Amino acid sequence: MSQPSCRLSIDVGGTFTDVVLLDEATGAVRFAKVSSTPADPSTGSLNAAETILASHGATPESVSDLIHATTVATNAVLEGAGACTGLITTRGFRDTLEMRREGRYDIYDLNIQMPPPLVPRSRRMEIDERITFDGVVLTPLDEDQILSVITILVEEHKIDALAICLLHGYAHPEHEARVAEITARHFPELTISVSHDVAGEIREFERISTTVVDAYVKPLAQRYITRLADGLRALDMPRDPAIMLSHGGVGPAKEVVQRFPVRMIESGPAAGAIAAAYFARTALSQPNALAFDMGGTTAKISVIQNGEPSVANEYEVGHAHRFKSGSGYPLQISAIELLEIGAGGGSIAYVNDLGLLKVGPRSAGADPGPACYGRGGELPTVTDADLVLGYLDAGYFLGGDMTLDVDLARKAIQDHLAVPLNMSIEQAAHGVHEVVNEHMAAATRAHAAEKGIDLRQFAMIAFGGAGPVHAAGMAPKLGLRQVLYPFGAGVASAIGCLTAPAAVDLVAAYFSPLDGVDWSVVEGECSRMKASGERILSSITAPGTNVMRLSVDMRCKGQGYSVTVSIPEGETLGGPLANILRDAFTSAYGAVHGHQPPNVPLEIVALRARVEHPKRDDEVTLKSAPTGPGTALKGSRKMYFNADQGYADTPVYDRYKLSSGARFEGPAIIEERETSILIGPDTGFWVDENANLIAELSKAAER
Repeated sequence: MSQPSCRLSIDVGGTFTDVVLLDEATGAVRFAKVSSTPADPSTGSLNAAETILASHGATPESVSDLIHATTVATNAVLEGAGACTGLITTRGFRDTLEMRREGRYDIYDLNIQMPPPLVPRSRRMEIDERITFDGVVLTPLDEDQILSVITILVEEHKIDALAICLLHGYAHPEHEARVAEITARHFPELTISVSHDVAGEIREFERISTTVVDAYVKPLAQRYITRLADGLRALDMPRDPAIMLSHGGVGPAKEVVQRFPVRMIESGPAAGAIAAAYFARTALSQPNALAFDMGGTTAKISVIQNGEPSVANEYEVGHAHRFKSGSGYPLQISAIELLEIGAGGGSIAYVNDLGLLKVGPRSAGADPGPACYGRGGELPTVTDADLVLGYLDAGYFLGGDMTLDVDLARKAIQDHLAVPLNMSIEQAAHGVHEVVNEHMAAATRAHAAEKGIDLRQFAMIAFGGAGPVHAAGMAPKLGLRQVLYPFGAGVASAIGCLTAPAAVDLVAAYFSPLDGVDWSVVEGECSRMKASGERILSSITAPGTNVMRLSVDMRCKGQGYSVTVSIPEGETLGGPLANILRDAFTSAYGAVHGHQPPNVPLEIVALRARVEHPKRDDEVTLKSAPTGPGTALKGSRKMYFNADQGYADTPVYDRYKLSSGARFEGPAIIEERETSILIGPDTGFWVDENANLIAELSKAAER
């Protein structure tokens, strides 16, 4: 593959690491998928880069940039594998991490559990100082305490990272900055996270939680990015890696892990949502879609409206009760709204105490993986069921690089499911497939109801290693009539890294009645945020090429929570803007709460800015590379669709040989190297000009 310049993206998942190579001159893309290396994820990333460059004749020097998405920060929290962390806070607020908001995420659970604090009480230290919410110093900082407190944390508790979060530090950051300065001078080996830099806004518990998580993952994230950058340099890559952030933008990896690695949380799923938004805008007549990303461990659902995913200003990670809001560590970061479901190719199926078939949330992961991997796994998984049903080709998994063992899959299903349920192996396998589809559909229905959207007006965009296998069974349950399987569906999150803009989100606390805003102060804060964003992005964007989008957090006077209202582009920051914001708040409030706000004065509590390097959709044009002569029809395989029909001969197509405009009728399997697309009976499908495959499920939905 010869080209003057190409772009490389890598997405590290729990089971596989995906990589995409884009020829900038022609738009041709190449894909690869290698096994992840949980012990050191950078090894899998480097293996992926070497594999795709070597297999397609590209030189490392030709790579103009590398964008990376990773689960490193998320896994550190989920697995309790972060740094030994200490916390310094204002006297009297040592127990904020455990007190939380003194609420219960499930009021009927008598044995309710909360996630354990990442910093135990013995490593939480207090110092004398006190600031009001508006930045007035009530108690000056006692600097004599600082060194003794830090010395105890370092010498007695052997901490590697320090979180500094003082009461109302966002309003008067000088105290936090002074603590950080003294710490860095005496203990330069410590990594330090300071709340006004990580999460400079109101809400004490959420701000402490965010700062602690940032400190907890920072040493690991820094080591990982350092190893990755060193490895890429050893391969003669000319550029340092950029990294996908939780809000769907790309930032310079070294800068991110130095300042706020907490924003790397869920970067992979965010990349998938950005890819889905790109395909919704470029391949659908109406860019409203349900993004369905199913990999080896979990499935992620995100809603794309008008070609854009929803972004929230808070997120939760490390749930004590998986998938229950309020049971995790809250984070004050901008993040794409995702519904995460414990259903993936590696999800383990079992019979519970009531004799019912259940699937997940436990996963076989990458090691040992499903039984059919032949790596020692003995429990049946979704992948084992799909293999037994004929939806996967045992000899063409990962394009033939990995061979699956059907006998091991059948044995696992027979021993653990078929015998206890008094079913045949095929019936039990089909039950697993149906249960996991219904589980995902039920969660998606509830999510759509919460957002107030009618899914029947949406298409589905299915991707991930397992998503295209299960979309055909899930979409009719939701009343969806169209499913788009993008070109490169099995590595779509890596594609999302290429389509995402360089961007950073910033926030500044600002309290004022809407009718009393000092617009000169607002303008100064916005200028400061723009300058900060420009500095962060300076290594990956040219000066003067970025734009800034502004929004404000507003609430009714006396309310505890706010809604975010965008400031229209081009509007001048001044008195007339107040009326525009008032009308926009009324609309946003109604969308969130289902009714109009009360007739009371309004307040602004925060200013938000996104500094972004805009990217047009036509800057990334994906084209299928030539695959040589031959017909698209590879042959047929026996597949199991229901108990009445049993196994039936079903055509198998090579996706890379399907020509644009070609139309077919299901049932069928379309194979690509990284995934298989299952087309059910009574479903037509066709290929558009950009090699995306679109299935029309009108008959199936009516049935």
